This record gives sequence, C-alpha cells and structure tokens, in this order.
Amino acid sequence: MNPKGFPADRLAAALLAEKPVLRDKIQAGVPCSPEQVPAYLTEVLRFMALIAWSKQRLTPPRKLDLVWHEFILCTRLYHGFCHQHFGRFIHHDPGGTDAENARQYRKTLQLFSMFFGAADPELWGCGALHAQVACGACEGDAVVPESSAADPNDL
Repeated sequence: MNPKGFPADRLAAALLAEKPVLRDKIQAGVPCSPEQVPAYLTEVLRFMALIAWSKQRLTPPRKLDLVWHEFILCTRLYHGFCHQHFGRFIHHDPGGTDAENARQYRKTLQLFSMFFGAADPELWGCGALHAQVACGACEGDAVVPESSAADPNDL
C-alpha cells in the first residue's frame, strides 16, 4: 500500500461518526478543541499509513502520540481499522534513546512530506524536534511492494 492515496481525512470522519466518544477522549487527552479533533486524528491515520508501508521504525510527535493512544484504547475499533486498512495490527512500541527518537522523528517527517506534503507545525512540532519527541519508535516491519513509488530505505 502506497500511503499517497490513503484517504485519512475521510476515514477520520468515519471513525469519529462510528465512535463519538473517541472525539471526547482525544479532546481531553491532548487537549484540543472539538474542531481540532478531526485534523489530529487524520494526521495519526497518515502516520499509521507510513508505518504500514515503511520497513523502518518511525516516531510521531508527542501531540499525535497522545491522539494515537486514545485511538488504541478503543480496542475493537482500532483492531478492526488496522486489519481493514493495513492488513495487520499496527503495534505501538515506545522506547529508545533521545537521539534514536529524534533521528526516527526526522525520518518520519521526511516520509510524511514525501507522501502528504509539508507537515503542519502545530501538529508535528517541526520547529522543536527534541521537545516534541517523547514516545519512542513504533514498529514498521511491513513488506514494501516493489510497485511502491519510493523506497523508504533511501531516506
């Protein structure tokens, strides 16, 4: 699956409609306004698409990590979403040194911009790498199809 055509915004809206409590959980957990929740969840789904596609360990910014945590806690919804859209469960595996997390975060931003354009600094914290990365890596051990537009290992 090439992440470029992944309809994250449409899928985020569908998830929030299916499980309205997810909006409340994200709003309280981040915190953010109700109007910001769809954009935040959209970015998490894009991040997950990168994990599913990439063979590398990737790291989200702290704000999106908090949103992802709330999504994961809706276990049935999260499990079903992962299998339906990625063909497997996307695990969250925090850890790593500050240097590893910062390097993986930079790699994540490179992949993100390759497929989705410039990252929103409000969500991705592009100006404050070290302060924004507290989660650690998340697994990305999917097999990349040869027809994919780019090789994540070239980054």
